[in-house]
This record gives sequence, C-alpha cells and structure tokens, in this order.
Amino acid sequence: MIDKAPPVRRSAGMRGTPTNESPKQAPAPLPAKPRAQASEPARTVASRFAKPKVLMDETSAPKLAKGEAIRAQRDAFRAFMTKHHLRPTEWARAAGVAPGEILGFLTGQSRSIAPATLEKLAAVAKASPEDLLR
Repeated sequence: MIDKAPPVRRSAGMRGTPTNESPKQAPAPLPAKPRAQASEPARTVASRFAKPKVLMDETSAPKLAKGEAIRAQRDAFRAFMTKHHLRPTEWARAAGVAPGEILGFLTGQSRSIAPATLEKLAAVAKASPEDLLR
C-alpha cells in the first residue's frame, strides 16, 4: 500500500483546485475605468435658508414654513399672556382646562391647542380666540 499525503487545502477565494500546488492562471487584470471629465463646474453647497427674490428694487419675504408658523403662534400666545399678566396654571384653572395643555404648547411639546380649549381660555381673558394666537 502506498501512502498518499493529504491534499493541500485552500480557501474558496484562491484559483485552481485544492489538489494542485499552484493555480494555472494568473488573475486577470481589471479593465481601466474611464475618468469623468471636469467640463462642468463643481456644484456648490446650497444654503439651507430661503433667499428673498428681488423684483423691481423691492424684496419679498420668503413664505413661512409650517414650523415657523407654529413658532409664530406660540410667540403670539406667549406675548398675549405677558401683556395681560396671565400665568398658565392660574389661567387654566379659571378656564377649567388642564394646565398641561398650555404648558405643553408653550414648551413646544404639542404643536397646537385644541379649539375648544382656546375658546375657554379666551372667555376667561375676555378676548376672542383669534386674539390669543395673533
């Protein structure tokens, strides 16, 4: 009986069969990739802020985004409270609503106040609901 040496093991990524000592073919060279021509100017990073358009020597302000409109309502509500010397907890108790509704709107945790709540708050402050958010 003739003793055979065990075959040499190779990983799957090597070329050739595991019993061959060396691969028969060399790896093929990769084709050259064409490079992009720099015919177009490089794009600049656009600003994240809206720019007003100039028409006939006048500028028009950009439209308010939804988040900015909510922020404007929140600021107007806070200004109304300051002007009329209203505290959120006392005002809410007098109107019969939860103080968390007012505080949540003022801190930004909620995006709006329910119309029914606005009516109750406006009645206590002797104003219209629209006046609270203007």
